[in-house]
Amino acid sequence: MLKAPKFWYQKKDSYLSRSLYPLSLLFRLGTKIRNFASTSKKSSLPIICIGNIVVGGAGKTPVSLKIGKILIKAGYKPHFISKGYAGIIKTSTLVESWHSPTSVGDESILLSKVAPTWIGNNRIKSGEYAKMQGSDCLIMDDGFQNPTIYKDFSIIVINASQEFGNKRVMPSGPLRESIKRGLTRTNLVIVIGDSSDDLKSVIPSHIPIMSAKFIINKENKIFKGQKITAFAGIAYPEKFFNSLAEQGTQIVKEVIYPDHYIYHENDLLNLAEIANKTQSILVSTQKDFVRIPKSYRSLVNTLEGEIVFDNEELLLEILSNVVENHLTDEK
Repeated sequence: MLKAPKFWYQKKDSYLSRSLYPLSLLFRLGTKIRNFASTSKKSSLPIICIGNIVVGGAGKTPVSLKIGKILIKAGYKPHFISKGYAGIIKTSTLVESWHSPTSVGDESILLSKVAPTWIGNNRIKSGEYAKMQGSDCLIMDDGFQNPTIYKDFSIIVINASQEFGNKRVMPSGPLRESIKRGLTRTNLVIVIGDSSDDLKSVIPSHIPIMSAKFIINKENKIFKGQKITAFAGIAYPEKFFNSLAEQGTQIVKEVIYPDHYIYHENDLLNLAEIANKTQSILVSTQKDFVRIPKSYRSLVNTLEGEIVFDNEELLLEILSNVVENHLTDEK
């Protein structure tokens, strides 16, 4: 997937967004036909879906990671189920330490560091394997728009700096579906950053909104005042660059790669040359780091941190009720 076009996140309509609108209608029609023709299957374990309405960059994977940690701390045994986006393995597979981003995707490798993670096109089957391995609940990273999987609880993640962009459906805008349609299946909205009045007005009053922030680890303060060559292959790289700038760094060069880009030796050699010429250090994201050849990872620093919720106790209470109610119904 390539970097999202800038006009997607302009508040006002542009010539490009208007000219692509007919294709958006076709996309929406295709989605309706798919939904009508699909049958929803229910897992024997409760599924908590972490998704978004926009294409990439909202922060669903960091939220999934944090929710996994919260449930584990509370005594649950969550497993992650993912399609393994951009990976070549399509059958239900448990992600192991020796797997590469090419085989299982980059996001699944990050998830597997927190809890057992299954990838594959058939996530219901992955869930059954997870149950056989002792799991009592499933966290589905992405898949909110997949009509073939029943979700016990659906969380939509919104990045406050993006919101819904120009509020148009692909390719006219960043939406995977209309805002109204997406919110009809939403149980909880998590906003990373400060919610605007406009955003609050769009979300129906019956859907709770929870605030969160991505907090940088204290150890990353070593970047303060340093010259940095920053690079990223993610959907919304500006968010990463802004986070670096907020640490008081001096970014001398920003290098952008396509989303989910698999780095090669020549890429790292070129980046190292830039860093050498500018007397800077190389810094990237945790998601990019797993896509860098292992022999070159020592050259790269990462901006590390995690999601912090404004009311973690309430979130745990909500999720515990979801899991317990499902398990009670199954008995």
